[in-house]
Amino acid sequence: MKSLNTNVVIVGSGSSGISAGFELYQQKVPFILLERGDKVGGAGKFGSHGVFAINSQQQKDKKVKYGYQEAFEGMTDYNHYFVNGELLSRFLKESGENIERMEQMGLPVTVEQSEQKAHLNDPLVYHKFNNFTEKMANWDKLPEKFEEAGNTVLRQTSAVDLDYNGGLKAVIAEDSNGQKIRINTKKAIFADGGYCGDQEMMAEKYTDTDELLNLGEHKADGTGIKLAKKLGANTQHNPVLFAHGCAPSFQINPMARQSSVETLTNLPLLWLDQTGNRFVNEDVVYDFAMWANAAHNVQGRYYAIVDQETLNTFKTKEINLEDTIERQFCEVGVEPRTTVGPIPDIQADFDKAIQSGEVVKAETLEELSEKINLPLAALKRSIKVYNQAVKNKKDDTFLKPADELLFGVKDGPYYAIIEHCAILGTLDGVNVNRNCEPVKRDGSPLKDLYIVGNNVNGLYSDGYPSYEGIANGFAFVSGWIAAKEAVKSMNNEEVKN
Repeated sequence: MKSLNTNVVIVGSGSSGISAGFELYQQKVPFILLERGDKVGGAGKFGSHGVFAINSQQQKDKKVKYGYQEAFEGMTDYNHYFVNGELLSRFLKESGENIERMEQMGLPVTVEQSEQKAHLNDPLVYHKFNNFTEKMANWDKLPEKFEEAGNTVLRQTSAVDLDYNGGLKAVIAEDSNGQKIRINTKKAIFADGGYCGDQEMMAEKYTDTDELLNLGEHKADGTGIKLAKKLGANTQHNPVLFAHGCAPSFQINPMARQSSVETLTNLPLLWLDQTGNRFVNEDVVYDFAMWANAAHNVQGRYYAIVDQETLNTFKTKEINLEDTIERQFCEVGVEPRTTVGPIPDIQADFDKAIQSGEVVKAETLEELSEKINLPLAALKRSIKVYNQAVKNKKDDTFLKPADELLFGVKDGPYYAIIEHCAILGTLDGVNVNRNCEPVKRDGSPLKDLYIVGNNVNGLYSDGYPSYEGIANGFAFVSGWIAAKEAVKSMNNEEVKN
């Protein structure tokens, strides 16, 4: 077995891993960075548009009044006190300084209003990447800097085991050829992004796993969580899905932006669950986390129902509804479009989606009921009640705003867009202390190990909250915390020796 030596091993090069690496790089502490994929980066690189923070210099310059007390009390209350208070406190207190660190990393952000319509009046806490393309390029430059300073970055290499006996002796890794590598090290930071890529772990925790549209990192297989648990770390926690928006498929999704079918799923039209009933005020589409949570609550799948008249209207007219994803793709300072249409290709897009299975077409409600296996009586009742709400401009049940009650479902052909709860990952794993050390049931830490980012329990009770950018913000800060604590621990050990 090949053998390497270093001071710290970082597992994963997403937001938390790259942040940990940057701290060690700045402190000139030797480390080896392991990346399972052939490219560096995780969900924070490929999908995230920004980070949450309080008390950044930018916020101070804008005289933002929302600070530590509001954030700590708000998040604690939001999560019904199912939080790790000390960890939450440390994250919040270091989140502002992290904004300046990110600029040093070449990942500058600007505090601006939320990208989500539901949060346009929220406090200014969201710091958006100045330029998404430049962010991607600059992320790739960081491992080059690390290597120039004498550190090692091993791509297509995974951690598979630990040599641990009263303390860490080595991380056992494996490359793409199946060759084992023993990395003798003093500390290890697991920043490998949760477990959304492990179907067995997902199925154990979520009954709707087969319906979920996993837009997260499929390479995230829970290795850090499993290895910590093997050593006695406490992993007891509610399952927390990083649910974020909904989409029909990998081909028709918010990242692709290539089909008007996806455009209509991003609007508050009529939604029915798998029993043929409405289940939510469809205005929830303007809050990505709550939208996905609503879908997760009805077993991960629902149907957006429209008729031919609705398609014809979108084809030829501008509609006063906002596509909820529109703001995601505006660079800093760019004003989003707040209407939809005309969409000349909408019929062609729907016809294509019918062929590929994302949309079901039927001439009658009876046929639609049979094709998508919805109870006919419930389907007819739901459409009748909704049509009355549209006519009266009043939704007595779910209270959808009158200006969104624009399209009834009247005559065939009818179209059902099959929608799935989309996920960016998972947000539960290992219980840690304020230093991101994994802890046993008695609260004692597992020496020499650190668990960060999406591997950590303690910030969320049972779902991703409506604090935009909080998962990515925590990833950057927790990686930074772990690296600082690892260095501090090694320095203390040197003093003792």
